[in-house]
Amino acid sequence: MEEFSAFSGRGNAAPVGTPLPNAIQKWPLLSNKLAQPQSATSIFAIALLAHVLLWTLLPSLLLRNASLDIIEALAWGHEWQLGYEKDPPLWPWVTEALSVWPGKNLWACYLAAQVCIGTVFVSVWQLGCRIASRREALLGALLLEGIYYFNFPTPEFNDIVLQMPFAALFGWLLHRALTDNRLRDWCLAGFVAGLGLWARYSMGAYLIPMAIFVLVHPVARRRLAEAGPWVLVATALLTFLPHMAWIVDSGFISIEYVARRAPEATNGLHYVAKLSSFIGAQLAALIPMLLLALMLWRWKNPNPPSPSDSRDFDRAYLAALAFGPIVFSVILSAMTQRPPRVMWAAPLLCYVGLFIATSIRPVLTAQRLRTFGRAWIAVLLLPALLFTLEQVARPLVTGKENRSHFPGRSLAAEVTDRWHAETGTPMKYVIGDTWYAGNAAFYSDDRPSALFVHGGYRFNPWVTPEQLKKEGAVLVWDAASEGADIPPIIAEQFPGAALQPAVSVRGPASVHQVGIAFLLPTETAMPEDGERLATSL
Repeated sequence: MEEFSAFSGRGNAAPVGTPLPNAIQKWPLLSNKLAQPQSATSIFAIALLAHVLLWTLLPSLLLRNASLDIIEALAWGHEWQLGYEKDPPLWPWVTEALSVWPGKNLWACYLAAQVCIGTVFVSVWQLGCRIASRREALLGALLLEGIYYFNFPTPEFNDIVLQMPFAALFGWLLHRALTDNRLRDWCLAGFVAGLGLWARYSMGAYLIPMAIFVLVHPVARRRLAEAGPWVLVATALLTFLPHMAWIVDSGFISIEYVARRAPEATNGLHYVAKLSSFIGAQLAALIPMLLLALMLWRWKNPNPPSPSDSRDFDRAYLAALAFGPIVFSVILSAMTQRPPRVMWAAPLLCYVGLFIATSIRPVLTAQRLRTFGRAWIAVLLLPALLFTLEQVARPLVTGKENRSHFPGRSLAAEVTDRWHAETGTPMKYVIGDTWYAGNAAFYSDDRPSALFVHGGYRFNPWVTPEQLKKEGAVLVWDAASEGADIPPIIAEQFPGAALQPAVSVRGPASVHQVGIAFLLPTETAMPEDGERLATSL
């Protein structure tokens, strides 16, 4: 194991055993580790643990209600389909599984999100140890903390967060496969690639650029004459095959959604403006990392290592891995004239920090380590502080609420109680938009299925008109914005519903008015109502 004396690099590094100033001993644990002659592995483990614990505890303690993405995933995952209107099924499956045993508490989802981010850190560290020193591997992993996408938004466990570990693992495993040429590494890389596509289709933004790299780079291209790359392709295709069959069987509804989310620009000027906004947002997301990198640049090693074939290959591979996905995405956007959405870039930046660290190769003395340690801790804690203020102070100061402040439990309890009083049967279905129907479905003790009105039965194949006729359903909507009467989009699809008094549920800063109506089951409906319902469905 490389000791921290080696991690300190050239220059005025403190030798092993040198007494440290008393002030250093008063620092938090990470700063102490940075200043002591400990291994880079220990420092990495402490930093990783600090991140995972901090970003698991904060949402577990502060968030009162599930986010929109988690609510949507819970509604889908409850049905255990091979695919859904917007996404492959892995994210809904994982979310549903994590919500079963803790009940309505979502700390397991918040922990899973940080396990995903932690896996990115581990993958970057592992690849860094293969192609550079442990010093540079550590710095490459620590720089990730300065990217917005790896901290503040991660409690909203979604398909983007779930794709990140597969993208990072693929980058590490593919390098192992190309350099060591072991069949197990090719199989693992293919399996991870396939799982990444089960998480999110944008995994292709890694697969295609790295496939181009293998075709273009002469060292990597030699592997095409051997079995390994084809084993990777076959494994990935076999892993993804069930969902591919679902895509065709569903009429490509999830592919249509991607097109709707990135609509074609109306003209060239509109596209350039949207793309510029996208690029500007990515630069803004990188600002803390770039500030840390600027600090390292001041300590750049003036004596770079001598070139070698293996180092040249590693350098080219890391450049393709760090920038290939984002460049590919921009090129694809330009070809289709569809501006990318800002958050779509989140999984594409996993290896930028490692590229920077291996490019700068800073000389780190004990004093410089202490300075970098302070800066890194600030980068870790500042987003956490902002997150805390957002959740705690926003309703009190601005009078406005986030979705995490929504009283979903109160809504579900009231709707469920009313349904039981009216029918004496469990609530099997809730119909409405994603937010209101999803909250009522998840937080209800009956845990009914949710049917989202924007897609009808095509987007909700787990329910049929015959089932609704037999079991009945609750219709919910935002009465404050859509009015007290049943909204036309609901009334047209589900005629015959009986309007009920609106539900009032109080949040920390406002009272939410939620409209409800009942589609009564045929067993409890009046004869004329049952005849109307049967005819309409």
